[in-house]
Amino acid sequence: MNQYKDHAILPDGSEFAFWDCETKFTKTYYVSKAANASDDNPGTKEAPFATINKAAQVLMPGERVEIGGGVYDEFVRPKRGGNGPDSMISYEAAPGEEVILTGAKEYKNGFTSECEYNTIGLGAYYNYTLDYSENAKCWQGSFERDDFDKINPFAMTNCASQPYGGCEFWFEYLPFEKDWQPFLKRRGLIMVDGEPLWQVNFSNQLSQVPGSYWVEDSGYKFIIRLKDDGDPKDHKITYTCRDQLFAPAVAGLGYVRVKGLSFKYVGNGCPGSQKGALSAYCGHHWILEDNKVDWANGLGIDIGNESPMRRRETQEPTHMIVRRNRVSHCGVCGIAGVGKNYGILLEGNILDGNCWHDIEYNYESGAIKVHGVHDSLIRYNIVLNNGYGPALWTDFGNANERICYNTIIDCKSMVMGAIFIEASDIPCRTDHNVIINGGADPTGSKPQRTSGGGHGFYEHDSDNLITDSNIMLGLDGAGVFLNYGDPVRICNGHGPMGWNHKVMNNIIADCGRAYVMPTEHNEADGNILGAGSFGERYTISVERDNQVYEKLDMRAARQFHGWEQSGKMCDIDYKLDKDAMKLSMTFTVGEDKLTEVYDLAKPEALNLAPVQAFFDGRDCSAYDVHLRFNKRSFKTAFAKKKFD
Repeated sequence: MNQYKDHAILPDGSEFAFWDCETKFTKTYYVSKAANASDDNPGTKEAPFATINKAAQVLMPGERVEIGGGVYDEFVRPKRGGNGPDSMISYEAAPGEEVILTGAKEYKNGFTSECEYNTIGLGAYYNYTLDYSENAKCWQGSFERDDFDKINPFAMTNCASQPYGGCEFWFEYLPFEKDWQPFLKRRGLIMVDGEPLWQVNFSNQLSQVPGSYWVEDSGYKFIIRLKDDGDPKDHKITYTCRDQLFAPAVAGLGYVRVKGLSFKYVGNGCPGSQKGALSAYCGHHWILEDNKVDWANGLGIDIGNESPMRRRETQEPTHMIVRRNRVSHCGVCGIAGVGKNYGILLEGNILDGNCWHDIEYNYESGAIKVHGVHDSLIRYNIVLNNGYGPALWTDFGNANERICYNTIIDCKSMVMGAIFIEASDIPCRTDHNVIINGGADPTGSKPQRTSGGGHGFYEHDSDNLITDSNIMLGLDGAGVFLNYGDPVRICNGHGPMGWNHKVMNNIIADCGRAYVMPTEHNEADGNILGAGSFGERYTISVERDNQVYEKLDMRAARQFHGWEQSGKMCDIDYKLDKDAMKLSMTFTVGEDKLTEVYDLAKPEALNLAPVQAFFDGRDCSAYDVHLRFNKRSFKTAFAKKKFD
């Protein structure tokens, strides 16, 4: 990685403070699915423990547990942490073994086709579709108290009281009851042969949605409909019996490593409180690496201080390392952390198909959503097929963070943008990211000063941000949208001013606009914009509170604000091969062409120097006022869906 040493330089010019596990483990315990495994054993290789949680109770600093392959139906509660990088506690999959912690149990209580509730037809107030099947075959089941591990996720709604300003968020921006439905669904998941059904809010909606389920108020009765209207006795029906799989018994443990484990199927809730399938529970100095998390109703991994309602004086700066994990199908957040995320490294993670709950107006959704990020590095991550929310969101009071060399493809619907830095005054840098395809959010009655969203890079309530050397293509909104923000939000001693942002050397094409400035007190230069590829008859604007004050082409931006002295416009064509993770781009100026192919599976290798060299000294003035509507059909390519 020495060739990429500059990728670790933070905005203030310092190098990120790396740390890692340096422990020479003094003892190894063993857990196995072998016939002789027992928690009464000493935990040796010859006489292993039967459960991971048994090891979690006896491990001491400087010790580790090696876990044999198999499926473990348990909630692991570590009792203690380590004492430093040279005295960690480690939970590791045995080499070459697949270790799965599951929150799913097989349903064995039986079904009846005689349902107590109406399952056919249209509702008076809210329907997924006006089409329904009169022959939809539905089956009613029921849970017992002993079917759950301490809590029943089916008896709890997705969202409790919102500690970040209250639930008036919902009602101000979503005035119609139909838009509240995702907030009020139950936390439990039901799977058919391992594939989750889609939850509906009213029993009659089962006839409108093949492959769905509905939960009665108590959380103990439910009705399912299979995708093919088949009989559940011909399938394996499972359900989430717990809300977490790995979380310490006490808050604040440090120096713990979790390596190579898989976590599947939990019925957890939505932030406010952050409780992931894999949770550090207000810990610090954890290393989470090479793990897999799949199908959490709410959060996949939480690395912060759980809730803003916790006393701040008890919070420890986190210094987390989260690398090379694959986090998929988490309903609200893949990786989340509230609190003092100082010195964190989020690196090389793949996040796929997250944010499928349409609750972005709770303002806690994101493939990655972390708060208070200081002196930190978020790089080399790949975000694919995100549902409702940003791919990467760092929230409030960030300082000296760098978000670089990430690949983001297909964000279905965003109130804000794919990368979002919120309420920050001390310089943060976003660079060398590739963002392709992003939809705006048409749901809210008030667009919260975001002009509908769907942007590439977005900020509000911030100053002094640096956005440079990114590729942004195929966005309903702007490539870069710098929002003036809300003057009442005080960060670092003042409300947002809309000053000292820098938008430099980006490549932007096939978007609603190239970039939006909040005031004239900012800088822009060296950007390469696709001529005629924007959805408006201008490429650059100055906008505040949804009111556009200036509409500019590149020539006008240069003349009136001194922006884009070396900026260029040209014809830009591109082709994305998502399966191969290859992006081909062709830049045309007159008869001259440059074609570059980027390997999006290796975001750390992005090199824009050949493009910059192609344009260095080249006269592109003929393109500066070459404006036409682009060919992209906005609002349709990523049409909002209530279910997939």
